[in-house]
Amino acid sequence: MIWHRRLSSSQRISSSLQDPLANSTLDTTATNLNTNTKNDKITCIYFDKNGRLDNQHKQLTKAEIAEQFELRHRDLRDIDLRSEGVTRILVRPKTILLQFFHMCMIIQADEALLINNTPPTTPDDEQAVQARRKQFYDEFERRMSGQANEAADVPELPYELRAVEAAILAVLSRLHREFIDARTKSEEAARLLRLDSGAGSFGLDRVFERTRTLAKIEQKARLVRDTIRDVLDADEDLAGMYLSDRLAGKPHDISDHQEAEYMLEAYHKAADTLVESSQAMVDVLRKKENTFRSSLAVQRNQIMFLEARIAIHTLGLASGTMVAGLFGMNLVNYLEESPYGFFLITGFCVVLSGIFSMYGMRSLWRIQSLKGIRRSRVEGR
Repeated sequence: MIWHRRLSSSQRISSSLQDPLANSTLDTTATNLNTNTKNDKITCIYFDKNGRLDNQHKQLTKAEIAEQFELRHRDLRDIDLRSEGVTRILVRPKTILLQFFHMCMIIQADEALLINNTPPTTPDDEQAVQARRKQFYDEFERRMSGQANEAADVPELPYELRAVEAAILAVLSRLHREFIDARTKSEEAARLLRLDSGAGSFGLDRVFERTRTLAKIEQKARLVRDTIRDVLDADEDLAGMYLSDRLAGKPHDISDHQEAEYMLEAYHKAADTLVESSQAMVDVLRKKENTFRSSLAVQRNQIMFLEARIAIHTLGLASGTMVAGLFGMNLVNYLEESPYGFFLITGFCVVLSGIFSMYGMRSLWRIQSLKGIRRSRVEGR
């Protein structure tokens, strides 16, 4: 039976990231949810004991939420905080509080309260939220009502664990969708990063932006993974997540939490996979960036040495031209009547230009050799 349940958890997570919920984002989990600074009201939505949407618009204060769900006021300190660095799962005697970034969900044995602090930024965004909201609610209700795995031969989770699963899945689905989009754009940016494109600086900036986006996704997935790991490491919290049994007067022993543990393990593995995938993509982009920067450095050095060669030969030519210019001043130099004067002066100018050019090139070759020796020593280390 234990192995059967472990397999069913894996089946749930393997199919979850591909279902319609993966196409919805956290900013579609509720209506325009925000904190009113005048009356300190928070807009919430309720799900009843059957997992159905009960009230789409409910204005509550933190004090009312704390009283209704039997929470401490300090537990609700950050529920209206618009931050991408807040992740926590709190297990209380009659309540479970989950907060992942902008989404917060408060769960009891017979109802759940959903809060989101991500308002649309433009009318277009609001229309997009409205268009995806019904799909998200339908999927959320389906999972909380226990219909998501009705075709599979798996034991049904209690209401509170289904709500926890739906909330974690919503977070991972959004991160998974963001990762797929960022990976596609990163591969395109890496493909367009070429020396012959004529836009190396722009290409590097684009790759840097993609790397930063992937690193941000990795950090979020890492926070989700670590938050789930903290609960998995606490047997008391795992046993305390069975709110329905506690309400029925059948609290679980500290070691009796197999369903909750296997479910969280499955999503912990999914979050860890997302972390590893994001990190691997970041490493690929950074290697590509370093390789491109090295190629740019080689190209820049070649241009510098080319400019140095041109300057050296220009100096040699200028030295010969200077001698020729002296004889072009129409002054008496006692060589006007010499039959070999022109050849002597021409030969002298050519030799002088060659001496300057050879001396300059020899110095340049010496610098190149010294630089090559230093590079080989550094690479040898």
